[in-house]
Amino acid sequence: MWLWLYAYYLSADCNGWLIMPVNLDVIPDKAPDIQRPITVRWVIAGVIILLTGAGLTLWFWQGERTGFIFWFAAICLPVLVWSSLFALRRVGYKLECVAIHSFNREREDVIASETARGQRFAWPVDQYLINALETGVPGNKETQRIALDKSSIITHCLARDGVSTIRHSALPDHGTPQTIFESYASDLRAHAVSMVAQLPAAMPCYVAFDFCENLSELADALYAKIDLPLRRIRDLTGVSILDYWLDRHHDNPAALLIISAQIYELPPQDSGEALTIMLLSNRQIATTSSQAVRIHRPQINRQGTLNHALGRAMLWAKLDATAPLRGWITGGKLASEEGWSNACAALAPKLTTQRSVNIDAVIGYAGAAAPWQSLILAARQCKSDAEPQIIAVESSSSCHQLCAVTSENTLGIV
Repeated sequence: MWLWLYAYYLSADCNGWLIMPVNLDVIPDKAPDIQRPITVRWVIAGVIILLTGAGLTLWFWQGERTGFIFWFAAICLPVLVWSSLFALRRVGYKLECVAIHSFNREREDVIASETARGQRFAWPVDQYLINALETGVPGNKETQRIALDKSSIITHCLARDGVSTIRHSALPDHGTPQTIFESYASDLRAHAVSMVAQLPAAMPCYVAFDFCENLSELADALYAKIDLPLRRIRDLTGVSILDYWLDRHHDNPAALLIISAQIYELPPQDSGEALTIMLLSNRQIATTSSQAVRIHRPQINRQGTLNHALGRAMLWAKLDATAPLRGWITGGKLASEEGWSNACAALAPKLTTQRSVNIDAVIGYAGAAAPWQSLILAARQCKSDAEPQIIAVESSSSCHQLCAVTSENTLGIV
């Protein structure tokens, strides 16, 4: 079973055991029990073999039909043939039973091992958020307050092209996206340095940049300005960064610094802009000991249904259907279509519309920064009320990113 699983991941272009994604769906179904040999059929077969053997002996026998050899050929030989076939079938049946039992037992071991790997989590050490409501000042949680009130700051405004009018919440700056980002670069660098300073000196820290396409070239410049021994994670976006890091760097104490940015050139309707920094640790450190929350492994569904994605996200966080979840949804048509509400009704009945916050209606969809802004808001709320939170981001019609946040005191969390 393990060899089969390795072969699957290698064929899926994964780079080895340590970074294989958790995917319970590729594990084969339980092997069904095989049917025992049917006694009546074997009795009938025995009679047929006996009669056939006796008939053939009588037909082809030349000479006196007496003596040991004649009766052995007529009766004993058919019985021996039938007995040998029956014994071989019985041995084959027992071997199949042992093989199926071994397969199913190993399958259960694989499921238990993969589920345990899927239930890895990280502690948020610190976070920093800049958007149309917040300027990153410590204690300023305007986004949280307005989101919980389900107010909206999105207004019709003139886009940066100076021509179109859209519903949008922009950063309070003017100029091109590159110019605006560069005006925040020093601030981002300073906060990144101060966050990493909270880590133990011996703990390695990895960094990942999740920028929108028009800012992607500025990531190298910002990385160069952060004068710290950070190990960079490349070529990953969204919560797949967290998914990768939880697998690749779980065995040893490590931290993950994620810097995201979304500033639109031509923003779409109901969009927003944001800059975020999150620092996570796979070990609890001194700064996370009080009212600590956990960010669990994300579930990224590119083809499956929302029911499947929500079920997996709740499994990774060890949450059952009775958990008093609060939801933070953003992107696509999660708030308007029935897919999300149907999934909640089936798997998390307490996650009602009243307990779900549509971030897009409050401050707009933040593109590349949307998952991280959502996680920051969920972590803040979880720290405040100790209730489990779940974020759902529709980055495209075929890609949903879900992730649960729970408190250290949440029931069902070990």
